[in-house]
Amino acid sequence: MVSSMTPEIVTDRGDPSRWRTLVGLVRISKVSVYLHFFPWALAALLLSPAALQRPGAVAALALFLLSSAGIVAATATVDDIIGLRNGSDAANYIRPGFRRDLRRKPLLSGALTERQAIVFAVFAEIFAFVTGFAAFAVLDWDVPISAVLIFVACAVLGPQYSGGLRFSYHLGGSEFLLGVGTAGGFLFPYLAVEGRWTMVGVLQGVLMGLWLVMLVSCSNVGDRDGDAAVGRRTLPVAAPMWVVKGALVTYLIISVTTIAALATSPVMPWWTALALLPATALHAAQLRLAITRDRWRTARVAAFVAYDLGFVGLAVATFFAG
Repeated sequence: MVSSMTPEIVTDRGDPSRWRTLVGLVRISKVSVYLHFFPWALAALLLSPAALQRPGAVAALALFLLSSAGIVAATATVDDIIGLRNGSDAANYIRPGFRRDLRRKPLLSGALTERQAIVFAVFAEIFAFVTGFAAFAVLDWDVPISAVLIFVACAVLGPQYSGGLRFSYHLGGSEFLLGVGTAGGFLFPYLAVEGRWTMVGVLQGVLMGLWLVMLVSCSNVGDRDGDAAVGRRTLPVAAPMWVVKGALVTYLIISVTTIAALATSPVMPWWTALALLPATALHAAQLRLAITRDRWRTARVAAFVAYDLGFVGLAVATFFAG
């Protein structure tokens, strides 16, 4: 008799080999996780009409989208490779009391071999650089040097989340790289095509990065035991829970302050803060669920929806920006 605490596991092993491999590559790349591309979409919406009329602007945006997908794929694949090698994915994903669909982890499900994943990660990283530099080339490299530097930093440091420098294994490294990397994913296409820094652009990049950190913070609490076992010093592993909860409160305060600054910009419509009110309300609910009720999984869902609503609010307000 199977215990009710035994995890129910769904795998890819019954699928035909080639199809299983193809689907596994898509899954390990995380390109189907649409929220990774919110920063690029906001950058495109914020561009001025003059910037969009530049020769090569539309082609550059398309290439930057492909490059962003390459960065995401390389980062996610390296993370899964390391998670397989040190056992953290198995510890976090195959847990009693949870129904887990291992097809979301192709290396655990058997859809991919480690060798296939390594080759794919290398290909994705090369693809990211080729398409990114091609985007700068179609703009005749008439771009701020900061745009190039931010792009290179995002492409190089992304896979260092778990591999190489292993940012996520050091206290604060996960939050730093995810926040800065997401903001960078907004800034390099925007700066390249727009050709200049703007306060509205910086504030929107900050919000995108901050909201992702608020989401991942709840995920890290759920993964605390598995992360601790492999030496991954996320904040829930390295600090008491009151510090983790305090960090969430701090993030919300920064979010509200940033939204207020964005709403006072003469570029944005007067109702910008109202457009972002649903996301802020859900972030407040996230804190209530996490801090007062210790319902971290539900709080994570609230953060997911808040990220979606925040993007929609920013997109609508940006569309009507003057």
